Amino acid sequence: LFGRYGVTGVINVDLTPEFAARLGAAFGATLPRGSVVTINRDQNAGSRMLKRAVISGLPSAGVNVQDLQTVPIPVARYYTANSRAAGGVHVRISPFDQRVVDIRFFGSDGMNLSKQEERAIERVFFREDFRRAFMDGIGQISYAGDAIPRYTSAFLATVDQDAIRSAGFNVVVDYAFASTSQVLPDILQHLGVNTTPLGARVDPSYISLDEKVFLAERRRLGVIVSALGSDLGVRLDVGGEKMFLADHTGAQVPEAISCAAMVELVLRTWPGSTVAVPVNQSNVLEQIAGRHGGHVIRTAVDQASIMQTASSADVVLAADGTGFFFFPRFQPVADAMMSVAMLLQCLAQHDVRLLDVVAGLPAIHTVSAPVHCPWDSKGAVMRRLQNQVTDNVQMIDGIKLSLDEERWTLIRPDPDRPLFHVTAEAGNDEEAEELLAEYSLLVEELIQQRA
Repeated sequence: LFGRYGVTGVINVDLTPEFAARLGAAFGATLPRGSVVTINRDQNAGSRMLKRAVISGLPSAGVNVQDLQTVPIPVARYYTANSRAAGGVHVRISPFDQRVVDIRFFGSDGMNLSKQEERAIERVFFREDFRRAFMDGIGQISYAGDAIPRYTSAFLATVDQDAIRSAGFNVVVDYAFASTSQVLPDILQHLGVNTTPLGARVDPSYISLDEKVFLAERRRLGVIVSALGSDLGVRLDVGGEKMFLADHTGAQVPEAISCAAMVELVLRTWPGSTVAVPVNQSNVLEQIAGRHGGHVIRTAVDQASIMQTASSADVVLAADGTGFFFFPRFQPVADAMMSVAMLLQCLAQHDVRLLDVVAGLPAIHTVSAPVHCPWDSKGAVMRRLQNQVTDNVQMIDGIKLSLDEERWTLIRPDPDRPLFHVTAEAGNDEEAEELLAEYSLLVEELIQQRA
């Protein structure tokens, strides 16, 4: 039932209103009677339909519902974690396919459910062991009108307002026609940031963009930053979880470089601190941490593992190298709005430009490619790999083989698709490509042996 992005399926084919109502009832059955669950959605009509279906299932199990309506995911997570809610639900159109809907579940801490909690919902759902409340025990449905004010107040208490305000930043912000346009503009205005807003209204037709359109939008952001002479360009994803950057010249900053730059800035600001990144990110991050007496914790690649590490360790920053940044001192979840503010704070405190920070980073030479593999062969391939590579191996997520200080390769099975992700790093691009080709071929040979 559950995948990487929650419960996912084609709207009105896999995910129907009847299915969503049963799913809500199953979630409610795993919670004590009288519990409160928050629920929100993106701006799409299909998401609204399925959200209301989920809402109908929850009270039937004796669970109360607080409807947050349409707010960014970080706001929903914050409200869930800082209220008496026992959990939360977010319904969205997939950012990868506009025909697909994701129904995501949160725990009382605002983070993703654990595997055990997901299995508990699945057991109730498939056994149809729904708990039905009596008339006087049916849950109540109410609207939470204070989600954004509570989030904003805590947000402003977390950042160095004076440092950001004194810098007088000029920033181009692309809100991607999403609900972040109802939250971040007021925050940036309070911080004295002069903004040129793009897509600063809610428009359902822009929820899901194909890669070609997305890249064109990022290039447009860079052109506008350069033309206006702004200090920075920022694009937020529709859910308000990812941040994409352009420097003051309009050049796009690749996500892996953004990750390294943020690690550099955060450890400059809090030397000796700890950051968390997944195993598929560059070893350059350890070099950066070493400059500032910092430490790097490696995690599995999935968001849930990063969140768990961020919440359980003394971590000041977690990042995954794809645009997700986590600042646990505020909340241990991906939050693009807090990422923007923390980036501005660090740049202001050290009086540097993003371009200068990026220029001072060690070079990153990391490449990756998928290798397709039948579902029933993945386990056997992993076992054979374990037998072949026994020295200098990490098994945090897949098999990571460290060849020397610069060179490593990671072979990681995809949790949702019939393929492996092979990632390699070396001292230059040519060596990295050679390493990638070598280990991709090894995986292909092991697949053929299995066949």
